[in-house]
Amino acid sequence: MSKKDSYKKISIAFLLAILLVALIANATYLNAMEWRSNDKRDSCFYSVDIYGLSGKEVAGTTIILVPIPATSEGQFLEPPSQKEPTFMQKVVHEYISHTPESKRLGPTFKNTSELLDNKSIRGSWTTFIAETDDGHMMGFRTNESILDDISLSKTIVVDNIDIFDPVNNKSLILYPLNNLSNISMMTYGDQTKYGSNPTYESYVYLSNNLINESIYFEVSLRCHNDHTEWPEKYRGSYKNYIGTEFMGVNVNDSGKVRVSVSLEQSLK
Repeated sequence: MSKKDSYKKISIAFLLAILLVALIANATYLNAMEWRSNDKRDSCFYSVDIYGLSGKEVAGTTIILVPIPATSEGQFLEPPSQKEPTFMQKVVHEYISHTPESKRLGPTFKNTSELLDNKSIRGSWTTFIAETDDGHMMGFRTNESILDDISLSKTIVVDNIDIFDPVNNKSLILYPLNNLSNISMMTYGDQTKYGSNPTYESYVYLSNNLINESIYFEVSLRCHNDHTEWPEKYRGSYKNYIGTEFMGVNVNDSGKVRVSVSLEQSLK
């Protein structure tokens, strides 16, 4: 065999080795991306804190309803679905990382109903998703005669979050939404964002045994886009919230309370 043929074979073997290493590196990267943290995905952090309940003595069933994460049309968003791994990802799982079969398709994420409906939380409260005349709302129910404050927080991972115009582009907000303020838009690179912070009206509901009580509500929803899909300039978040409100004097006979909701954007 001539030196020229030997060099050719060595070159081919070297190129094939580089290609194999590149394929394994790419598959390893894809596997790592499947398991990246929630703060790098399209996701929202929803929290509800209701104070002033602890120690209150009441009769009968106590029910409180607050805004829930949904689109401006009242729809829940679906979480991302699992993807079938590529051949090289399977090779990495099987022979390099020895990944258990249960984790080879990547993580699974619960939808809004699975996260929020029929959960027991501190103080013998049970959560539920309520159907009201205003649409879906987040509910808390207890039969205890001595109440505790309410605290709930959940991360909701979804397929897409639009941080630039979440109200009109079917991203999660605190719903129900009514009497939305005029939205002005301004240029932001090759995107547009809100020129000022939108506000709108929403509601909370209190059962009759709480109508004359003073209660403080803090409900917030902070959403951010997928950092792996956007250049740094376009990574960011928005916060949709109901600030602390002194309620007692604002409740009508139906237990329905109007609250003001604000939406603030934060971009890099």
